[in-house]
Amino acid sequence: MAMKKLCALTVVALVSLGLIMAVSAAAADQKFSWRMQTYASPGTPGFKSQEIALDNLRTATNGRLDIKLLGGGTIVNNKDMLEAVGRGNFEMGHNVDAYFSGRDPGFSPIFSAIALWTDPREVRVWIESFGGKELMAKAYKKYGVVYVGSTLIGAEPIMSKKPLKTLEDFKGLKIRTTSGLTSMLFKKLGAVPVAIAGGEIYSALDTNVIDAAEFVTLGEDVGMGLHEVTQYVLYPSFHGPIAVVNWGVNQKAWDSLPPDLKTALQMAAKEADYYYDILSAASDYKALAEIKKKGLTISQLSEADMVKARQLSMEVAMEFAKSSELSKEVIDSIIAFLKIGGKI
Repeated sequence: MAMKKLCALTVVALVSLGLIMAVSAAAADQKFSWRMQTYASPGTPGFKSQEIALDNLRTATNGRLDIKLLGGGTIVNNKDMLEAVGRGNFEMGHNVDAYFSGRDPGFSPIFSAIALWTDPREVRVWIESFGGKELMAKAYKKYGVVYVGSTLIGAEPIMSKKPLKTLEDFKGLKIRTTSGLTSMLFKKLGAVPVAIAGGEIYSALDTNVIDAAEFVTLGEDVGMGLHEVTQYVLYPSFHGPIAVVNWGVNQKAWDSLPPDLKTALQMAAKEADYYYDILSAASDYKALAEIKKKGLTISQLSEADMVKARQLSMEVAMEFAKSSELSKEVIDSIIAFLKIGGKI
């Protein structure tokens, strides 16, 4: 009797094992076709870097994870991307979190802690080892989105129709920028921040709606033709030495992936960050040559003004930390990390 019972259990175990193996085999053969909208326009380093990483991901997974990259505004306005991903309008977003600060101000310091950051490496260390990625994951979870990884933007310029040689020159300047920390910083300098979408910056400068604009990298600005409607460039600027752009995935889509594809996607985000860094730098070198050829004046702030800008950035950050629970958590975390490294 005991032998028969043992045999029956063995049969059940073998059947279960067979089912598990069959399910595993089916999962290994399953293919996923997704769409990912980025903030960037086709042809720019922001777009190309993500495209390369996604192409390599497709090859590395033998086509099991195929993600089509779409340019900014293709499906929804960039400021609506987080909620659109959460709803499942498309599976992934390459997000400029500052665009979401209307939902929660805390998204602004996630994108840029203005002049508090000075080195891309320290930002990556904060993200990976000092609470950054956990805070981003928490912020995204509320919207049904999984944080997967970050790609960093290097130092931003300010393209201007007026010379910007000192902080005093910002008084009365109408400047395009995002809401949040950068807007507050420019206001402290006496400037007039204006919220304008990236695609509208050229015409706004050309028609004197604004005097100046900050928008991602120098290479991308020149790619948009902003050097054709400005005469001065402050580069690198004090307001945005490093910015963070994140990969977010719809929760249900993420849950549908087997473990190996989840890992592959996370590694692809790191590759995208690498290529973004390299392609942006290369594009900036070419852009510098182009604007010099065009005859634009390139300037930088004095060391004294840079110190003052950092002090103002700290004041802005402490004020902004009061705007929401997430703002306080992100800013407190960044400041605590910088204190550990002796940066403040």
